[in-house]
Amino acid sequence: MALLYINTLQNLSLFGGNRLVEAIHELNRYYPSEIIVYLEFGDGSDVLEESKQPLRQTLWFKNPIFQTVLEGNFSSSTITVLYLEDKYLESGINYLTNWLWKYQHLHVIIFYKNGKVERLHKIFKKCFDQGLPNLLVILPEFEGFYTFQPFPEVRILHLNRVEEYYDKSLLKWNLLGYNVTIGLVTAGAPRWFSFRDRHNRLILTGYMLRTVVDFANNFNGTIDLVDIKTVNEGLELLANRSIDFFPFLIRPLDTFAMTSILYLENCGLIVPSSRLLPNFLYVSSPYTFTSWITWLIMLVYCSLALKILYKGQFSLSETFLQILRLALYLSGGKEMGARPSHHRFLLFFILTHSGFILTNLYLAKLSSNLAAGLYEKQINTWDDLDKSDSVWPLIDVDVETMQKLIPDRKNLIKRIVTTPELDVDEYRRNLNTSCIHSGFFDRIEFALYQQQYLRFPIFRKFPHILYQQPMQISTHFGQPYLQFFNSFVIRIFESGIFLKIKDDAYRHGIESGLLNYGFQDRNMEVKSNDVEYYYLIGGLWLGGLLLATICFCFEILTKKIKITVKIVSKL
Repeated sequence: MALLYINTLQNLSLFGGNRLVEAIHELNRYYPSEIIVYLEFGDGSDVLEESKQPLRQTLWFKNPIFQTVLEGNFSSSTITVLYLEDKYLESGINYLTNWLWKYQHLHVIIFYKNGKVERLHKIFKKCFDQGLPNLLVILPEFEGFYTFQPFPEVRILHLNRVEEYYDKSLLKWNLLGYNVTIGLVTAGAPRWFSFRDRHNRLILTGYMLRTVVDFANNFNGTIDLVDIKTVNEGLELLANRSIDFFPFLIRPLDTFAMTSILYLENCGLIVPSSRLLPNFLYVSSPYTFTSWITWLIMLVYCSLALKILYKGQFSLSETFLQILRLALYLSGGKEMGARPSHHRFLLFFILTHSGFILTNLYLAKLSSNLAAGLYEKQINTWDDLDKSDSVWPLIDVDVETMQKLIPDRKNLIKRIVTTPELDVDEYRRNLNTSCIHSGFFDRIEFALYQQQYLRFPIFRKFPHILYQQPMQISTHFGQPYLQFFNSFVIRIFESGIFLKIKDDAYRHGIESGLLNYGFQDRNMEVKSNDVEYYYLIGGLWLGGLLLATICFCFEILTKKIKITVKIVSKL
């Protein structure tokens, strides 16, 4: 009787070993792999040795003491086989979950010696909590295979063939009402925000939030929203797995996981556009300062020359007015004489032609400047940014980041002002020209969206970026449906739906009142015959009156002074 019992156990064990060979072979057919990894916790060398596949690389860890991980060490195209005995149950499951860290979607076969069906729920529940949804368990004492249905709750499934495991895996794309928790931080536009439309319906929008919501709706899940005040609070909830997704663009940390990378998002600055110069400067703008000085020297020189040619018949003021009249392309009048001399005619010819050129060139450039407008120098370089007087509002986390990124820009760093998150977002959306604003380009483009109909924008992008960050959505470690979510996001991105969702977020920004088209284009205001245009001309006129008064007084004084010359000759 004892021999019969031992023979029965041996046959059952052999039967279980045959099922392991069948499971590995069938899984390789449905999910081709490069490496088969054996994790042995107990004494199962005979069973695992028989299950080795020909022409297939294998890794074998027998009762390992030190933890090894798949990430960064081996190919991710693997099938893991775990040989498990009761006394190694906890250590074996812990080793398995750590081994597949960040690769929880890979398929695992567990050969559970002397295992009972009642204990499978505990194994499945623990593996699912660590993000392992694809398990196929073999119990040598029982026929068939075992797996589980994770959604909405863990439920054990008995399979007769491995093909049924493949069919059941397709059902895992249905969340069956499983709850997806999303953390929503204040001032999260355009990644997430909400508002009520004209029919008082709650609209959840934002390109990151809509991606997660559409994923849950597409795979028959439910949504649970959690309000978060600060980004740091959201990171803490991710670390302790209180929320599943945090739709906010943040750099990866060791306390949470990230979804697939879609593209690199730039982080940069927006600076105020160049302002229009005062209107009174338009009068002097056609010529440079050097040209005006050269022209003035020419007038003085020609005035002195004409006085000498007149042999003292005219005063210096009269000759200056004659030269100025010729230089401005006006008639010389009778002062040139009925029959001017060769010198006077040459002077008239030179000044008339140069006056014609200078006057028409001045009028042409002045008309062009008045039509197009003159602006201050654009902020295009870091040196230009250092010379500006605008403050830079940042949240406390970004202050430390900027101090590390641009340590040599000390003047710019001195103008950084630590500001609450709500105020930073409000200043940026209100296009506050007393500040320079920074952020990722999704938030920058969201703020600049409201000036798309202005002829001259209020803000413009600074041509140099600060840094780049992968476009990802943060999630907690061990997310069991992370692979499904990554596949979903990649599909909507490649099909262009993601760009449509992003464009809808900008449009919803106008509908919600976060953005508005109420900014006035100061350059479109009509200022016909503005008095400001005559400020410089009035200044020159007053200066001319003052100079004429001084010259008049000087001539009166010179007329009253009599110089007596006495000649004494001695013979």
